Amino acid sequence: MKASRIIVIVIILLLLGFLIWGLIGSSQAAKVGTTCDFGIGNDGSALCWQWHRNIIGQIGDNINGVFGK
Repeated sequence: MKASRIIVIVIILLLLGFLIWGLIGSSQAAKVGTTCDFGIGNDGSALCWQWHRNIIGQIGDNINGVFGK
């Protein structure tokens, strides 16, 4: 009984962690220059678990690097 309770708690914590990571990713994917690779919704608008900087984001990062921002 105690082992099954621990397993349920671990599963709930993992699901909560995935939910939080998805919410963080969706806020990142909403930024200009970022693309969601794996998520739910239109281009990760609901949840996004994997994202990357696209070419527009890389250009912006390089411009900010030149001007020291």
